[in-house]
Amino acid sequence: MTEEAEMSTLAGDINKQINAGRKSIERSVGDMKDIDMPSLPPAGLVAAGLVTAVVALGIVGWLVYRSRRRRTIMQRLQDALPDSVRDLPQGVRAQVKRAL
Repeated sequence: MTEEAEMSTLAGDINKQINAGRKSIERSVGDMKDIDMPSLPPAGLVAAGLVTAVVALGIVGWLVYRSRRRRTIMQRLQDALPDSVRDLPQGVRAQVKRAL
């Protein structure tokens, strides 16, 4: 075989390999188009979720603050007294205050 014929068959083999690789890539690309990619939620939905989380954390923080806050002596005394004493007329209250 001549050198030109050997080069021709070598070039033909290389072209066959290249064409086979191209076909393989085209099939792979076609298969990738068929794959369903999970869709991402819209940005508005993510933002709404973040706002809701921040508001919920704020409410929980406020509730914790309220439960941990020390009440004044007057508030504790008023809560300790029964309702009947708090409902006394003003004159009786004034006498009790003077006695204390």
